[in-house]
Amino acid sequence: MKDSEKNTDEILPQADALFESLFDLAPDAIIVVSNKGLILQANARAEKIFGYVKKELIGKHVDILIPERFRKSHYEHLKNYIQNPRKRFMGDELGLYGVRKDGTEFPVDIALSNVSTKDGIIISSIVRDITEHKRMEEALRVSEEKFRRIFENAAEGIFQTSMDRRILAANPACVNLLGYVSYEELIANVTDVRKLYAEPGRRLHLVQMVKEEGSVSDFEAILIRKDGSNIWVSINAHALRDPKDRIVGLEGMVIDITHRKRAQKNFQMLIDGTPDAIIAIERNSNILIANSKTEKLFGYSKPELLGRPFDILIPMRYREKHASYCIGYFADPSTKIMALHLSSVAKRKDGSEFPVEINMSPLETDEGIIAVIDIRDISEKN
Repeated sequence: MKDSEKNTDEILPQADALFESLFDLAPDAIIVVSNKGLILQANARAEKIFGYVKKELIGKHVDILIPERFRKSHYEHLKNYIQNPRKRFMGDELGLYGVRKDGTEFPVDIALSNVSTKDGIIISSIVRDITEHKRMEEALRVSEEKFRRIFENAAEGIFQTSMDRRILAANPACVNLLGYVSYEELIANVTDVRKLYAEPGRRLHLVQMVKEEGSVSDFEAILIRKDGSNIWVSINAHALRDPKDRIVGLEGMVIDITHRKRAQKNFQMLIDGTPDAIIAIERNSNILIANSKTEKLFGYSKPELLGRPFDILIPMRYREKHASYCIGYFADPSTKIMALHLSSVAKRKDGSEFPVEINMSPLETDEGIIAVIDIRDISEKN
């Protein structure tokens, strides 16, 4: 025997063994069928997903793996395929099902290929169980439908805009807030979202904040409606990113706060007309509101007061005691009548001190309880 023949005799069995191993280790079911529809071979995965052992499959018609209601149409498909054999890849057809030995059905994807032999073509079917894929598709569909319902029915305006200032999406509440009849009318009339902002540069400020922080809450702006009227809005927005994590737009919620701003303005006008200094503080004692009398009495401007701790108006020696008092007050808020508590001494911006009477009243807001403090200078009484 020649060496080449000897090598061939050694290599062929090894190749056959390797093929058999790869055949059985394939992640998808592989079923080889004759041109008469009889199963000639099946791999281990086919046994597993269909619930048969190999000897129960070999020689049986492939119909045993197909739900009964599809068998007639499958026979026609098989006949047409034999007449016009071709490769068919996964996903070329939808709505295919297999049936297990126990009768349960499951969705499948099938790829077909063929080999011509002297006895006719042999069809190789790669069958993939796509039950989990279908489950994920359904979960995604339900999730998208839920989001769509929320988007369409939300009371607050929801929007998406691109970095090149186009409106990508706006829900009915957002469209209505801006005074338009439909989303189509909105995008036809507003091709640059900067035109919605009454204050030049305000939209750029919002974009810069989102770029720096990733998201922005309670961003206030004045928007121009279709009829030219202005509305105050509060915007919560975050960055829209592409797969490479680049910011490609903004997404968020817009709420009409025009009535709130009017109420704040009216309240400011009301407290500005009182003879006493009026300050409102939140639970952490930061100043939310200050009237004109407060500026005059303490020597600070409003921008110097708003957001600052209330204790800047209190002499250093009383601040610890005052902080304890405020904690107790917010734990059990009630109206405190004018009284000389905590020695009732206040401090101006220039460091000078003066005696005061203080009245505290709780006010409930959407953000929680705030304390409204009435401060009266009683220097003349002394």
